Amino acid sequence: MESREIVLKNPLFTDLKKVGHKPEEDIYVWSMGLGLHNNHLQNRLRKEVISSQMRENIYKDLWKNFYAMGLEKVNSALGVTANPDLDAINKTLDAIMTDKNHPAISGVGDYVEEAILSWVRAFAAYDWSVWTYMEKWLGAKQALNIYMWMWEEFSLGELDHWKSVVGITDESSVTMKQLGELSRVYWESIGCPYKVTQDTEDTHEAELEDCPYWQNMKELFGEAKARSMTLKTEAHVSVNYYDAILKAMGIFDRFSFTMDRFLCCGDDCCRVRFQRRK
Repeated sequence: MESREIVLKNPLFTDLKKVGHKPEEDIYVWSMGLGLHNNHLQNRLRKEVISSQMRENIYKDLWKNFYAMGLEKVNSALGVTANPDLDAINKTLDAIMTDKNHPAISGVGDYVEEAILSWVRAFAAYDWSVWTYMEKWLGAKQALNIYMWMWEEFSLGELDHWKSVVGITDESSVTMKQLGELSRVYWESIGCPYKVTQDTEDTHEAELEDCPYWQNMKELFGEAKARSMTLKTEAHVSVNYYDAILKAMGIFDRFSFTMDRFLCCGDDCCRVRFQRRK
């Protein structure tokens, strides 16, 4: 890892300040999030991919690629090697999901800022690898279905929590302002500054000015290689993410959602838009 001075120049920390979050709090978003992402992958592959050899091919390729990214402290904390022990890695990630005091969480850095940056980079490296090797072994169509489901699990897993945060107690009377607040807390939970550009009874529109996930994926892989994955995935995944929330709340017939700009696809921001159906 770089010097402390260089670490603190990473866009992650500017973004955290903008959304009012602290590294010592948000480190769990990324460390436990990686555990969940890994768990989601295993669950869906077992359901969708009959061949155990095909599943193992995906697992081994993604962790070999992860190891090759050179995240030395993460590799050490998770036990990732050039010939990865999949069971041991899964056991560690499963433990992290339920234990905020697990030594691996802080063990990926000498101080909290280094540790959270390590986890953000680890999540980006893992996510890129998941898509890339599912596409390689399963083909784009099946890979995209599984990948969208994995992110949908993220959207629904915290829905009750975030509804309570923004004060949604009666889904039958949800307002556009409440939907806008729900959208904001979801995006800010992963360090994305959220700028509201339109806020009426019928429309909520906002721009995401930056994204730590994308910034660090670019740093790890280079922009062209990073975008080789995001151009094929992010529009579908992001729109479905919020469609799933609207459906789970029982309000999909009253509100629609779309995104039409994406940082990771070459735009200068991500843009979200909720519209009341008429």
